Amino acid sequence: MVDVIQLDKETPALFFSAASGGVSGFGIHFALLRPGNGKDLENLFLSDTSVSNQSQHAFWTDPTVSDAPIFVTADFVWGPDESHYSPHRYITSAYVRRTSSIVDGLYYCLEDRYMTARTYDLDSNADILAAEKPEILARLKRVKAERERQAKRN
Repeated sequence: MVDVIQLDKETPALFFSAASGGVSGFGIHFALLRPGNGKDLENLFLSDTSVSNQSQHAFWTDPTVSDAPIFVTADFVWGPDESHYSPHRYITSAYVRRTSSIVDGLYYCLEDRYMTARTYDLDSNADILAAEKPEILARLKRVKAERERQAKRN
């Protein structure tokens, strides 16, 4: 799957998702590409953003957290006494576009990750990200506030 994601007024990027082979379980790999040097494409995800087929992902817009869209994923965690397609808890990950002290430019970095307290059943069309959105955004706001406090100290 390919979508165009508008990162800001002047910066479009191509969002790719590709599934690896598999029957009852497979991986989905993501890339967010923009033009690089010459004919090269540059992936804006600095870390692995792969998930399983029992996952959800989305781009959200919240200017109190980031000027660019926020990329979020929820991927299942296999717990005791659970079968492959039973309700599970999920690891949510939020990636925010920001500068890095290691590389030049703006890239998507893992900003926060946690495991849900509730279990969700994807077979019943549970919308994990919608249910967890208030918690994800609250955590991202706390991370941003802490980063801003640390920047003022330095």
